[in-house]
Amino acid sequence: MQATTLIYFQKTKARRTKDDLCPVKLCVTHNRIQKYYSISKKISNQKWLFLSVDDIEKVTSDSPRGKFRDIAFEYKRITDEAKVVIKRIDNFTFSQFEEKYFQKPTSWDNVFMAMIDHIKGLRIEERFGYASSFESTLRAIKEFHEKKKFEYKSRQKVETRTNDYLSGKPLFFVDISATWLKNFELWLHKNGKSKSTIGIYIRNIRVLFNIALRVHKINAEYPFDNYKPKTASGRKTALTANQISLIANYKTEDPQEQFYRDIFMFSFLANGMNLSDIARLKFSDIIDGELCFIREKTKGEETDENKLRVPVSKVMQSIIDRYGNKTVGFDSYIFPILKPDYSNEKKYAEVKQLVKQVNKYVSRIALIVGIKEKVSSYVARHSFSTIAKNSGTSIEFISEALGHSSVTVTKRYLKSFEKATRTEHSEKMENEIYNQKAV
Repeated sequence: MQATTLIYFQKTKARRTKDDLCPVKLCVTHNRIQKYYSISKKISNQKWLFLSVDDIEKVTSDSPRGKFRDIAFEYKRITDEAKVVIKRIDNFTFSQFEEKYFQKPTSWDNVFMAMIDHIKGLRIEERFGYASSFESTLRAIKEFHEKKKFEYKSRQKVETRTNDYLSGKPLFFVDISATWLKNFELWLHKNGKSKSTIGIYIRNIRVLFNIALRVHKINAEYPFDNYKPKTASGRKTALTANQISLIANYKTEDPQEQFYRDIFMFSFLANGMNLSDIARLKFSDIIDGELCFIREKTKGEETDENKLRVPVSKVMQSIIDRYGNKTVGFDSYIFPILKPDYSNEKKYAEVKQLVKQVNKYVSRIALIVGIKEKVSSYVARHSFSTIAKNSGTSIEFISEALGHSSVTVTKRYLKSFEKATRTEHSEKMENEIYNQKAV
């Protein structure tokens, strides 16, 4: 028979304090044997270790209100934590329960502290994009938990907000249940977050929960067995060849508008190359008329043999000639976006700014030329693959061109396409875009 647990109020006169307050204990029952434990090291407010008889009635009512509801929630959190410990003991004994339940708590019991610690680790590993994602998740959790907004500048890092995150009402992993996750998801939706953003936040919580359980051995019930977040439809926007042509042939006297439009077109013509890879291209990456590089996204996973090869077409070369760095060395960056002395964090920030500017200007151009679809930098990649498929290009070639290293079939075909085939395809794509009249 499994043990049971509840909060017990010691109401007998002999147990009350001189102020006539009743001690609050954790009661564990097993095989009709009861043991009572102090919760002083578990409770967040020491004042709740003793209650008057009147307060006990309010806390234990069907619908406690105000501070009494907070007290009831705190007692429930404590009993829930005890239940988790009991559930993990195959053959229950009080000694095992005491050892596991009263072990020294770690900073990782607190969700906010755990999240901050994890973010700092990601930043040390120079995984700045992932760290930024967790920072957004942390802020959303805090706002949901506190029921208020926190005004931070976008460039402020989590280290500057630590005191804010750790102040106020604490949140523990044992507090996060399937119901909590559902309510969090509903709150995010009401506050205008997209399904994809909600999915990212929930996955980040799941990652943190797994680390907390497996690495830091915290006591909490895993909530994701009973909770499945809603998933986004995954619909991606891809423009037609004619729409891409409208952007490519758009005339402007604004040098900023022209530069970011041309970077967008360079991305499209370079097989949908990510802006992060474009920013990091060096003149030394141009080998025998092709750009040879490993995607930033897959560095550390790919070998030199898996480098992507993209023919430098006439228009791509004209963009390089127009904006490329002049006489600064064979191993220098092609485009004036990054500098050699930039730290990896600075590079990440500059690429993020590049994406923002490309999105701003290309979206504006799209509206002017009558494109109703939402256009962003990543549309170049989706459009390349879609137009290539519609023009008869094989799926295998497209997979290789996009560098989809996670697709097993792609690896079988990586060496199957000769340079002549790549060049022929590149010229065909460019002619389709630049040799037709805009309508």
